[in-house]
Amino acid sequence: MTSDAGGLRLAIVGGGISGISAAFYASRDSRFSAVRLFESSGRLGGVIETLHKGRYLIERAADNFATLIPDALKLSRDAGLEDMLVAPREHGRQAFVLHHGRVQPIPAGFSLMQPTRVWSVLTTPTLSLRGKARLLGEFFVRARHEQSDESLESFASRRLGREAYENLVEPIVSGIFTADPTTLSMQATMPQFLAMERKSGGLIRGHLAARRADAAAAARKASGARYDQFRAPELGMNAWLEQLAAKLPSGTVSLNSPVAELSLNSPGDRANDNQTSWNLRMSPDKSEDFDAVILATPAAVSSKLLQNVSAEAANFSSTIGYASSAVVAMVVNRSNVRGRLDGFGMIVPAKEQRDALAISFTSNKYSGRTPDEEVLLRVFLGGALRPEVMDRTDAQLEEIACREVREILKWDGRANWMGVIRWPEAMPQYTVGHCDRVAQLHTALRRLPRIAVCGAAYEGVGIPQCVRSGRQAVENVVGTRSVE
Repeated sequence: MTSDAGGLRLAIVGGGISGISAAFYASRDSRFSAVRLFESSGRLGGVIETLHKGRYLIERAADNFATLIPDALKLSRDAGLEDMLVAPREHGRQAFVLHHGRVQPIPAGFSLMQPTRVWSVLTTPTLSLRGKARLLGEFFVRARHEQSDESLESFASRRLGREAYENLVEPIVSGIFTADPTTLSMQATMPQFLAMERKSGGLIRGHLAARRADAAAAARKASGARYDQFRAPELGMNAWLEQLAAKLPSGTVSLNSPVAELSLNSPGDRANDNQTSWNLRMSPDKSEDFDAVILATPAAVSSKLLQNVSAEAANFSSTIGYASSAVVAMVVNRSNVRGRLDGFGMIVPAKEQRDALAISFTSNKYSGRTPDEEVLLRVFLGGALRPEVMDRTDAQLEEIACREVREILKWDGRANWMGVIRWPEAMPQYTVGHCDRVAQLHTALRRLPRIAVCGAAYEGVGIPQCVRSGRQAVENVVGTRSVE
């Protein structure tokens, strides 16, 4: 079925950033005569949400997005919203790691797991002499030429040594993915380092090759200027989302509209079969027909909706697991903190045997979050390796967070404001083999007419990756797959 207007009627299920991005780009595409977005809750944004508590602005999830992957910035430009974005503050652009109970700077030029400055490695207190020698010896480690996936723990330990993995790589990665590094897929999370090993022979060799190819770019990267690669909406993520939603045509968004069932009105196995349409049932007495469907929902929800139309696709989607986490946000007086606050945050290695995964000094990064004499801290708890955290009460989580801040940052005051943010089953887990499973899912979906999936569950958990997946899903449902 194609609408009388000559274009496709598109249904998007899920109103997170991926679904909003898909709706934005589809609504500007003449191939679609109508675009509808169905969101089960009463608000758009998914996990992204801003809280306003008196003088404080607190992000429940992401507080900024990267621009090195340009899609979120491009979306802002396409929507005319770039003026809403600000860069992190110039002062304090560094991060710390807890080492033997002491807060130490992460070595300058250490990018995720790539050392780019010899002197910073030689002088860092976060590694022993043996650990430093092993890390710099990465230059001489033979490349692994097998194409099969491997875990992040395997890759980092093999190339950088166990000490560098435990003291630096593991806490950095755990802070990003709240995952188990022993099962986390390198192909799915950090393919750039796999490509570097295969092309240049290693990480240090890859950096040297890049420096030779583009000395200026390499110098910028090695100088620790990576915070230039982030932006945040000055008035919070909610303000950005609200403005994006305001760019959608009237009547596009339906809130409090969960989709209970997805079905094909007539069987078809060709993506251009104009006689086939999709039926979305919202309730026993309410359903609508569409020519194309994008599922921008968590993997488990997509799996349930796909069950009636492709058991194979549903099965692949169901294999994607999720981890739970909690964040305790707290505003404290700077004068009561005797530890280091001259940065943007800190990570905590598992070997330190603390409850906190990381502590973000959020109001140091962007102005307008708290008055200058106060600081907003976000204490991250839980993750794939500590699921028991979610069984604690809010009062217990607040007590844990206060203890961590007191002992790690030498805080001796009382919180001016505190709140617990829970994210049950919210972070997709990209385990070894994830890319193959996602490829098989897309293959299964191509056997169906005009349907695609998008979101954090598949090809990137960051906001830019989610924006890209939404835009690509629009292309996929009309049979054109383009990666910009």
